[in-house]
Amino acid sequence: MKYIYTEKDLDLISWKRIDEFVNKIYKDVYRFLSKNDLEIKYIIPIMRGGGIPSVIFSHLFNVIDMLPIQLKYNNETQKIDKKIDLEYVSNTKIGNNECILLVEGNHVTGKTANIAVDLIRKKFGENVKIIYVSLTRDYTYRNSVNNVCYTTWAMTTNETKELSQEECKKLNINYSSVSVYPWENINEELKELNSNM
Repeated sequence: MKYIYTEKDLDLISWKRIDEFVNKIYKDVYRFLSKNDLEIKYIIPIMRGGGIPSVIFSHLFNVIDMLPIQLKYNNETQKIDKKIDLEYVSNTKIGNNECILLVEGNHVTGKTANIAVDLIRKKFGENVKIIYVSLTRDYTYRNSVNNVCYTTWAMTTNETKELSQEECKKLNINYSSVSVYPWENINEELKELNSNM
């Protein structure tokens, strides 16, 4: 019998927690940039989940230029559709001391982020430096994104349910909750969760 998600299964993340997540990631990335004498040239949000965090990071890092990508899992084809790729970008010049900050909200398996990395490398060249961040990340797939020079996140989850309850307890991870951000619609999230099952 198929599991039906209800509101009790959702971790409704508050704006206060979002601030804590963003501050943790900002400090991690700032340390990496300082240590490696790098600066961010572009912020690339993976829309929709990476949109709001990207705007906050653009202010924190004082980066104006944002190049959105939109990738969406298609339930019918069971593939990821490219809604917006980087074909619209004309200036692909990036200096040796410059990098791209790729931002996702909720990282589950990393498939979407890997496609985004491939799109960035195709547009800006194989040697482009990419920092990948996400607010939340499934513990099992926390290191699943390839070809980035640095990655960090604020909170680990068990959204793929690949960890046992005992493993989650040891790692201080909520075994069953699915993250929902303040800008997301609860009914829409439940519909999507239940259609993916």
